[in-house]
Amino acid sequence: MKRLVLLVVLGLAAPALAGTDDAPAHHNALRKLGRGCANVLFGFIEIPNQYTKAVSEHGGSAGITYGVPKGFARWIAREFVGVYEIITFPIPAPQGYRPVMEPEWPNEDYEP
Repeated sequence: MKRLVLLVVLGLAAPALAGTDDAPAHHNALRKLGRGCANVLFGFIEIPNQYTKAVSEHGGSAGITYGVPKGFARWIAREFVGVYEIITFPIPAPQGYRPVMEPEWPNEDYEP
């Protein structure tokens, strides 16, 4: 049993020791954990974000017919990405703790 625990710990630590997985500036495990929590807790913000983007780019009816469905799809995607990032936060994947989804934070592309 001790050997199994040791193998699991070493298996999780090995990617962190790889020289090619150096995190870019300000990207680390804690940021990945925070990003995952933000995606799970505030992913629903994508609905009004995409609505306002569609209205500003294509007019009022596009907000309902295009913006809301796109926002709903991005909300669901953020929920899954958030859970993935919370579970895998100590592992530098994608390379160097880069965000899986752009923009990195749910409210980053909000246009009032």
